[in-house]
Amino acid sequence: MTDDPDQARKNYAKRLQQEYAELDDPRVKAQMALDRWWQAKRDFEEEFDEIYFVGGFMERHSQTPSFHRSKRDWDFWR
Repeated sequence: MTDDPDQARKNYAKRLQQEYAELDDPRVKAQMALDRWWQAKRDFEEEFDEIYFVGGFMERHSQTPSFHRSKRDWDFWR
């Protein structure tokens, strides 16, 4: 164990510097763009999956009252 009281701050600054240096890599930038696109695709599909049609009207599962608990309920995981 070191006696330097600022060692944690130095380690944190060093790690931040390493991570910022990684962001300059073109492969990392391309992967980040791909990750953003993929997350946007998943968010859109999740939003689309919540919509269903009743009598020609769009309804949302989360806004439809139900008397049983299912995975589509907003408070199911609480």
